[in-house]
Amino acid sequence: MGQQIIKQPDGRLAVFSSIVDAFIVVDATPEEILDWRAEEAAAKERERTQRELDAVLADDPRRVYFQFARTWEEAARLDREHGGEFEEADSAE
Repeated sequence: MGQQIIKQPDGRLAVFSSIVDAFIVVDATPEEILDWRAEEAAAKERERTQRELDAVLADDPRRVYFQFARTWEEAARLDREHGGEFEEADSAE
């Protein structure tokens, strides 16, 4: 499970981590828990996106997209087949 939100005796909220077997947030309101979780999720997504950017900019998209990595030409062809306007020779200027 990883984390569990628990209602404290005084009505405030805490988050218990089963990874470290300790509270990692205490005396929180529902809004503070929402904000904390949103910030945690945003940080994870930034890290994931940075890994994708690093691979693409290093001309190694297969590192993150595996066999599903597409070239500009392949993606442009599929886009056109579905009503898009991009040509293989179009640049991203």
